[in-house]
Amino acid sequence: MVSKDFNVKAVRVIPLFAGLSDGKLEELRPAFKVTRFGAGEIVVREGDAPDRLFIIIAGEVQVVKNYLEPGAQTIAVMGVPGFFGEMALIGKEGVRSATVVTTEASHFLTLERDAFRKILLANPEIAIALLEDSYGRLRQANELIAHLQKE
Repeated sequence: MVSKDFNVKAVRVIPLFAGLSDGKLEELRPAFKVTRFGAGEIVVREGDAPDRLFIIIAGEVQVVKNYLEPGAQTIAVMGVPGFFGEMALIGKEGVRSATVVTTEASHFLTLERDAFRKILLANPEIAIALLEDSYGRLRQANELIAHLQKE
């Protein structure tokens, strides 16, 4: 259940929800849950089945490929207003593409898969924002791959 942790203005700075009215965001409140992790905790593991979207409302995380293995690669560091897990929730099959670890105590608003899909179907503006953000992340991944191939 989301209580004082749900802040309409905090949620609105996230690109996925930027275009929604205060009233629409309030309607979505019951779908959100609050999750807390201490510093250095694993939020999701690479290879795990996806089950929710995470929106960072406090703290910071590292997104790491091959976590705790030789050649581990930090591919992103995110804080407020960051989010992750949306890509895995879109496809019918898939796994988490990276491990996400907190670098400090962190709080998240989470949306479970079914709730996330219902929100996307009811709010095409969120689906469009998700596509735009996904395109930006794909470009970053392509640039990283090109850089790694040069090494």
